[in-house]
Amino acid sequence: GGLYNWFDPLPLIRAVAKLSQSEKRVKLFFQGTKHPHPGVPEMPIVEQSRALAKELGVEGSHVIFNDSWVDYATRHNSLLEADAGVSTHRSHLETEFAFRTRVLDYLWAELPMVLTEGDHFADLVEKENLGVVVPADDVDALAAALKKVLTNETFRTKAKANIRKVRERYRWANTLQPLLRYVAKVGAPDEPPVA
Repeated sequence: GGLYNWFDPLPLIRAVAKLSQSEKRVKLFFQGTKHPHPGVPEMPIVEQSRALAKELGVEGSHVIFNDSWVDYATRHNSLLEADAGVSTHRSHLETEFAFRTRVLDYLWAELPMVLTEGDHFADLVEKENLGVVVPADDVDALAAALKKVLTNETFRTKAKANIRKVRERYRWANTLQPLLRYVAKVGAPDEPPVA
């Protein structure tokens, strides 16, 4: 996904740099750093992320920034090549009310996840054993979680099996049920209410 100021990629970049010392094949791929709309300026976190990756010596080798935007219709290609889905963010009000659609993509692609605590999906991942949840801004916990999710085959197998079950809840046919029941009960907005 994109790099926005409300996310927190800096601890993730530090964790990947730390992990790369023992796991030479680890790679972090940011799918989009430039917004698809030309009128939207680049957020400061993009330059900060690039500068940190360069400073740590992992830019281009272990941390890769896609300089454009992955088209929605082809984003699955990156997801299907990945071994894990990661979403890190700061701990604040946005976190509490966020519903991160990138995590829906992780569910679709059966990617064990590493998420920062504090939102709906972090609670789900922890409760259903879909990956590992870590505190915000904890580089050591993040590096350990990434190592577990990427290298522990027993854990990965269990997480993927759990993901296959849980992701069914998020299919349109299931998520639309409350709305469909409501409309069936009260009628569509242009119809008179059902007595």
